[in-house]
Amino acid sequence: MEIKHSKVTFIAALFATAITAGCKAPPPTVTADTLETSTVNGVALVHMHIVQPPQQFTPVNAAYRTLYPASLMNRPDFGGLRMETLDAGATLQVLGEVDNSWLAVATQDNGQLSGYIPYRAAVTSDRYSATVKAQAARPRRAQQQCIGVGEGDKACRKGSSSTWIIQ
Repeated sequence: MEIKHSKVTFIAALFATAITAGCKAPPPTVTADTLETSTVNGVALVHMHIVQPPQQFTPVNAAYRTLYPASLMNRPDFGGLRMETLDAGATLQVLGEVDNSWLAVATQDNGQLSGYIPYRAAVTSDRYSATVKAQAARPRRAQQQCIGVGEGDKACRKGSSSTWIIQ
């Protein structure tokens, strides 16, 4: 009787092991906000899953300010997704220069790659005031207003001038 009981216990334990051996914990769910680490040119970049790592990376690590409202993109080109719009004058940390002359930026103090902005959208913080002052001093071109007259002709004037020129 003892042998029979021992065999039943052994078979039950074997059966339970076989059932549970095939069970694995499900893989973690990856969302747009899931943090990842990518290494590019020997530099580790921590970023959200939605932000694509660049192909090339040249470290900069400097404080910059935006010159105009700039789109923060999820990849370094205008074909990517706009994640947010940074206000003119916003302070950010430029982590490096990447593909297509874009800047990899961190919008928070955590050093995490937040996205990309065009190279000309920002300047170093120490040059910001001088750059804005120089842009304000430049004369602006008068807007040209045109209206259609006759067949295929148009009349245009510059700014608020009362002189119309038929073209």
